[in-house]
Amino acid sequence: MAAELTAAEYAYLIILEAEGREISNNEMAELYEVRLRKPDYEKLNADGYVISTTKRNPFRHVITDKGSKVLGEALTIDQYRAGEGVKRSAGERQLFWAAMVAQQKLLLAKRNGTSAVIKKPEPADLDGRIRAAYTKLAGAPGDYVNLTELRPLISDASKGEVDKALVRLLDSPDVRLEPEPFGHRIGAEERKAAVHIGGEDRHKLAIGLR
Repeated sequence: MAAELTAAEYAYLIILEAEGREISNNEMAELYEVRLRKPDYEKLNADGYVISTTKRNPFRHVITDKGSKVLGEALTIDQYRAGEGVKRSAGERQLFWAAMVAQQKLLLAKRNGTSAVIKKPEPADLDGRIRAAYTKLAGAPGDYVNLTELRPLISDASKGEVDKALVRLLDSPDVRLEPEPFGHRIGAEERKAAVHIGGEDRHKLAIGLR
């Protein structure tokens, strides 16, 4: 399996494994000074190692179970050896150093008996986290899910940050936020979880509408 991967692709998998979540190119650049771009993300997606969200910038990426599994396969020291006289570019050297930083994050977490240290995302990165949380809850793209179910999945972010991200998401053509049509179903929890837009409370989110 690992033989299918280039050294660069393998390095990106290590970074995504260390983060253990969907991460945007902007945040990857902030943390590791690299971005996962074409053709690397296309190859990793095609091989089933990574899932990328590319409908809007910044692109977002998350490692799959298959990607995590391939990292557990043994490598040999000569597997990705550059040919004699071949020099690595500055970009390649930065990518490989970024993978070393990510690998150390995993090693330190294992040594300390904790999960890998994850930087709290900036508000803009909540867009991708909301989409990921929605995917976990929705039976199919376009199904409506209650904000009372979605907010606990991103509870480390404040309500104000999540509200701003939800409003941003409405700029996407596949996103809808609607009020609960049956008033008797609106209780204290629904009112607390709602986002106020256009003079009304919105209680339900749908992503993937065409």
